[in-house]
Amino acid sequence: MKKLTLALLALILPFLASAQNFDKYENMKEVDAVVVTSKMFKLLTKIDLNADDPETQAYIDLIENLQEMRVLSSTQDGVRKQMATDVAAYLKTGKMEELMRVSEGDKTVKFYYKPGKNDDYVSQLFMFMEGREKNKPLSVILNITGEINLAQVSKLANDFKIPGGNELKNVETKQ
Repeated sequence: MKKLTLALLALILPFLASAQNFDKYENMKEVDAVVVTSKMFKLLTKIDLNADDPETQAYIDLIENLQEMRVLSSTQDGVRKQMATDVAAYLKTGKMEELMRVSEGDKTVKFYYKPGKNDDYVSQLFMFMEGREKNKPLSVILNITGEINLAQVSKLANDFKIPGGNELKNVETKQ
């Protein structure tokens, strides 16, 4: 029984540790945090929209299947370094696959994913951006979970004005 408990703890601990790595940033005064839950996404689908429009219907389908979107950003050097360390540790767990990298001017943006139900969907989309925006140093972590249609996710990022969201326009399907 003791071996079984230890084995289960060994399996669960990496999940708890990786989730906690990013939760700590939400309450830091040096971090701007936005967390949108599945309840909010469900409310957004109830807005009276023209569902006859294919683009609107695609948007409704996208947000209806999202569980959470978390955006954490900071311009403070110490926090930015800690974010980079936590992202590197999270990615070392091997559960994410690289989707793409964009290096443009003073910005480096990296996208990672967990596979979804088919090649057009992912169950998690993770972005880390480091660089400068509007002449300020900036680091941004974006984590979206749910059933994510890659062809539609850039619209969501642009609507929420996420730094680095423009790079999502180049993500349509996984390679």
